[in-house]
Amino acid sequence: MKIRRDFVFLVLFAVAMCAAWGDSLAARIKLEELSTIGGPETDALFLWTAISVDPEDNVFFSDALDCSIKKFGPDGVLLKKAGRKGQGPGEFEKPAGVAVIGDQVYAWDLFGRALQVFDRNLVYRETLLMPGTVDGLAGFPGGRVAACIRPSYTQAKVVVFSPDGTPVREFALSDPKDPTLFGTVSFAVDPSGESYFGYLFRDLVEKRSAAGERIWARTAIGAGPSAVNDVQGFKVPSETCILSLARDGQGRVFILGGTKAVHQGRDVFVFRPDGSVLASLVLPEPSHTLYFDHRDRLYVSADGGVTMKKYRVTFE
Repeated sequence: MKIRRDFVFLVLFAVAMCAAWGDSLAARIKLEELSTIGGPETDALFLWTAISVDPEDNVFFSDALDCSIKKFGPDGVLLKKAGRKGQGPGEFEKPAGVAVIGDQVYAWDLFGRALQVFDRNLVYRETLLMPGTVDGLAGFPGGRVAACIRPSYTQAKVVVFSPDGTPVREFALSDPKDPTLFGTVSFAVDPSGESYFGYLFRDLVEKRSAAGERIWARTAIGAGPSAVNDVQGFKVPSETCILSLARDGQGRVFILGGTKAVHQGRDVFVFRPDGSVLASLVLPEPSHTLYFDHRDRLYVSADGGVTMKKYRVTFE
């Protein structure tokens, strides 16, 4: 009997030590608020959908309700607004994204199959037609641009093109046998050209090579399959998994959980470049976006998209 009691004690002790060891490996994250732009009492931002920051710390937004893209200085003062409602050059129906890549500012509409190109003073230059709806944009090594494109509701691919819009290569993300890819795709690119992807209706984070080959795949939230609704013959998941994905300058990947997370729009899961779990945190309030600038400062939305908050992120 004593031997059995000793054995049980040793097992419980080992479990406790493993738990403590696991806690010691989990990094703790501290957020320090640095600044804000917009707010419920101002009309600076009506509903910003995406953000990008240039090397001079100017902040660019796509504003869906204002049908425009906006440039703010490092001090948060509005410097320029471009666009109005319409379908002509420099006009938007519902701008969904903006990205500063090199000397150009790219912007695109929700469900739009084109990129509008501006200079960094928001002077319109040209429109580049795309082979599908644009979900996101990122700079690739060598001055090339990578666009995540959805040719249809259940398909997604990455198209890499030169700054003048000439396609260089592409690779598919979608699996014809997997309808859960329905919805937008978030992605980020590292300096080597490897990419990270997160899916709105699927609890899946992937790392792929520059050629599109899968390096690893992980779940982020750990939730089960979503319930689905039948919408005009399409099986549409009713709960969201990954709202946004961003990479910091240290190669860490941050994933923002959707309705399937415990804290909707607030739970952030952090992975190392090799796919191992590093940490998690809960944002002070719900956001729809995560974004890191060149100084590794984190930008999120607040107040339903009328406010931008910038944080310093510290790992302890």
